[in-house]
Amino acid sequence: MKLTVIHPAVYVLYYFILIIFAFLYNDPYYLISFLICISVLIALQGISHEFKGLIKFFIPMSLLIIILNPLTSHVGTTQIYITGNFSITLEALIYGILMSTSLLIILLVFTSYNRAVSYQEMLYLFSKRFPHISMVIIMALRFVPLLSYRLSDVNKVFNFNQKRSRSGAGESRADKIKKNANKLAVVVSWSMEESMLTAKSMKARGYGIKKRTSYLSYNFRRIDYLFLSLILITTITSILGLLQGYGRIEVYPTISFNISKDILSIYYLSFLILLIPMIYMELRERMVWYEFRTKKQ
Repeated sequence: MKLTVIHPAVYVLYYFILIIFAFLYNDPYYLISFLICISVLIALQGISHEFKGLIKFFIPMSLLIIILNPLTSHVGTTQIYITGNFSITLEALIYGILMSTSLLIILLVFTSYNRAVSYQEMLYLFSKRFPHISMVIIMALRFVPLLSYRLSDVNKVFNFNQKRSRSGAGESRADKIKKNANKLAVVVSWSMEESMLTAKSMKARGYGIKKRTSYLSYNFRRIDYLFLSLILITTITSILGLLQGYGRIEVYPTISFNISKDILSIYYLSFLILLIPMIYMELRERMVWYEFRTKKQ
């Protein structure tokens, strides 16, 4: 239960700004600060298990990005490996690391967003004017966690059948690929079947015929205006910093950035302040619940 109820529009704006900044920033100090803060927020939101699952999925993908970028891009002046006409540059390697870090931050922001804003709140915001678009967006945001959940269920069934039949000890690589393909086919067919049932149910209930009503009702309160003001001030300050080169580094042709310029600036401080409010609210709620439980005991 949330003790501090923020208007969903403020949440949506906040996370939208975070995603945009994850695309725009490529300075290591900004990215590391961003990654630490969003990881702390996810831990406080109680979705550490999703974080672990995401990391397992992300590690091979990030390694692929880090390896492929130096192999395909030979731009840069600092050559760290040369063989014939082929060379690997330090700039291309660093660019791959920065790109994979930005991608990880974006995935973590989406994970935190799914926890902070429910589907009903999304429908409350957008369904009156954009019923079809809002439904497509909500189903897309729900799709990846749902597929992951169903894949874990299918894995349990396959593992149980494998233990019963005592097979799989001497499986070849081709057999493993075939088994994983069967798992994927089951998950996809399951999802398609449920999507058809959902579409029929929505049609039977008359979704999209008239303006949608919602049982939820939100009004802007003082805390919403305070949160919104903080977001706007820090966002404008951070954008001004981006326009002056703060938060971005030149990777090609030669990597260069100034440590003191990036850290000892009002723009970096403003960016950190932008990341703090959600962490503060989660910490405050945990402290209130802890005090309540200790008094009850």
